[in-house]
Amino acid sequence: MQSRYKLTLSILFIFGFLWLMLIWLGEQSYVYQITREDGFVENLTAIFYLLGFILALRSVFKNKQFLFPFIWAVLCFMFLGEETSWFQRIFNYSVPAIENVNAQNEFNLHNLDVFKGDKLFVDGQINRLGVLNFLKSTQNLFRIGFFGYFIGLPILLYVPRIKRFLLKKGFPKTDLKFIAIILIVFGLSFILAIYAPFDRKMAFAETREMLYAFFIFIYILFFIWFQRRQKHSKI
Repeated sequence: MQSRYKLTLSILFIFGFLWLMLIWLGEQSYVYQITREDGFVENLTAIFYLLGFILALRSVFKNKQFLFPFIWAVLCFMFLGEETSWFQRIFNYSVPAIENVNAQNEFNLHNLDVFKGDKLFVDGQINRLGVLNFLKSTQNLFRIGFFGYFIGLPILLYVPRIKRFLLKKGFPKTDLKFIAIILIVFGLSFILAIYAPFDRKMAFAETREMLYAFFIFIYILFFIWFQRRQKHSKI
């Protein structure tokens, strides 16, 4: 099990690093081709969420502590739906009431006009208006949730009372190595995006969304599915 975990960590880092280098150094037309709407990167994102949903859903019915597998099954289903605009382009249906107030004229929630807002600084400082505007963005809310879960909750485990509560509820905890890889990969992605030419910034954003999905899939695969099977084999 330990060797499998070390291999998983290596795959996490190598996969994330190579993709970031590809977007940073790759030929522009190729980078655009794979990161465009309905391109390879977006399809890969949907596949990772689909796999995460399947594993989490199966874990719900095979795990005595089903709270977190259930939460991740619901989240992956929602992320998959939003990523594919609820399969609108596959089944070719239309919902005009939503599409008319959607920035991309599609059937999804995260691109609704009401959720557009990302300026934390107003007049050079952080104030109430900036915070509210920042929290309007579904992208920012996703980031808060992602880093809060994978970095914030593990830190809170150092508080004995919170640790007892989370572990009692079956929180599938990671370790410092997993957290470190998240910080390195996504930290590098944000830094490269800042210094990247304008025509590559969107490519980094799309790639980062795919990496979010990949890390979530690996988390569900290893810390929910494999660990559940390991506990079951010891009974």
